[in-house]
Amino acid sequence: MTVSNSTDNNDISEQRFDSRPPIFGRTITSVFPPYFAFKHQGTGPIKTALILVMLVWEFLVNLPQLFLLRRFFRKYRKTHKKGDIRVAYCADCLDEVNGIANNLRQVGSFMRAQNYDVSLIGCVFQTRTRGVIEDSYVFLLPRFFSMEAIGYPNTELAIPHLGTLVKLLKRYPVDLIEFETPSSVGWAVLVCAKIIGIKTIGHYRTDAMSYVRMLVSAKWVHVAVLFFTRIFYYLARPVVSPGEAYKKILIDEIRVPEKDVFILPRGIALDLYHPSKRNRGKWEKIVGSPAKKVRFLFVGRISKEKDIPFLENLWHEIHKQNVPAELLFAGDGWYLETLRKNFADCPEVHCVGVQQGEDLAGLYADADFFIFPSGTDTFGNVVVEALASGTPAIVADRGGPQDIIRNKNCGYILPFHDMDTWLQQLDSCIRLVRENPEAYQAMRENAFTRGLDFTLEKSATAQWEFFQKICAEHYHEKES
Repeated sequence: MTVSNSTDNNDISEQRFDSRPPIFGRTITSVFPPYFAFKHQGTGPIKTALILVMLVWEFLVNLPQLFLLRRFFRKYRKTHKKGDIRVAYCADCLDEVNGIANNLRQVGSFMRAQNYDVSLIGCVFQTRTRGVIEDSYVFLLPRFFSMEAIGYPNTELAIPHLGTLVKLLKRYPVDLIEFETPSSVGWAVLVCAKIIGIKTIGHYRTDAMSYVRMLVSAKWVHVAVLFFTRIFYYLARPVVSPGEAYKKILIDEIRVPEKDVFILPRGIALDLYHPSKRNRGKWEKIVGSPAKKVRFLFVGRISKEKDIPFLENLWHEIHKQNVPAELLFAGDGWYLETLRKNFADCPEVHCVGVQQGEDLAGLYADADFFIFPSGTDTFGNVVVEALASGTPAIVADRGGPQDIIRNKNCGYILPFHDMDTWLQQLDSCIRLVRENPEAYQAMRENAFTRGLDFTLEKSATAQWEFFQKICAEHYHEKES
């Protein structure tokens, strides 16, 4: 897919369409014309009903165009070469900086380099004044309505102008749309795809129910989110799971039929991460301390759903023991300032904010262990990045990262929130590094080998074969 001529290419480099600082690695290649947008709204359980109202309004206004597009797609199917498929990934969070958005952009860029016809569809963040196209294949549609997500600062629920989606799909028709998140943008595009007749599949990238239970106290919100999540993934079947742990959740809790759940390998860009970057002084440079202690590293969003408070309490117990160890947090989030305040009396704890490029790669390689207590991550890109750097990982027995570590002797899987077990394991890790360097080095080598199982090449090949199979079966049935 390429840029639509309905967008404006003039003087992009001299225009500011976002009040945020420029996002690293993302280039605006075109912009949409100005569209009306409601003022961004605050959060609240009752206000969330506005999302439903606005969605219904957008569907009603655009329904005639959607049915006309359905007729167009019927003609498109008759002339489109079979097996020559076009795929779009749709996610609510594409205009944010997070693991899902970063991974989708990596996957999309790699697939396009391999001549796979893919694009990404999302909605602009509320700080944007215009819809934009980034890197010629990431379509961030103009915003119609948006509000803060409940219990999740700096994340929003948004609805795009569906009229722009209709024009986009008519100019660049797709054969399949994969949905990454069951939120408002996903719902908007999913219903449109069903009306138009585009094959859809789901991907369980976000453990929405765990997030809601952790961050929202209102029980009726838990029930409502579970209800709509079940409907979403029922409509978007089949559903891709990142591993065995979430396959079980999809079947038992989300109630997706087992025959409709598939596990596909994930892949991330690993070129930057390698054990050879160890001991090049990145840790000392960023921390500002040459003291050699056993190094534990956390990389990710600094917020409660990553179980940062548990790690905080865990390290305070470590601090009391006065052991030769230090902990570094790399990342940003709404809990960061609280974390810094709570560790003010712990000089061995460092909060260094967002790190990128060679600095991040150096921190991964210099760390002795990567520590990741989150029980809500469906996969764990940062865990793979650590392994690819030769750094063993310590993860919880809840969530997706455990599937990366299990039976590979490249880290440890510990009981979720079991403080005593985590304390004992960290003590063992410290002693392993200091007293048995040969065994520790063997674990680092196993970590590096395991990391290579998650290359973009392996992931892209498996995904594309799956997409072709799904499209062939679906459209063959339609023709029959």
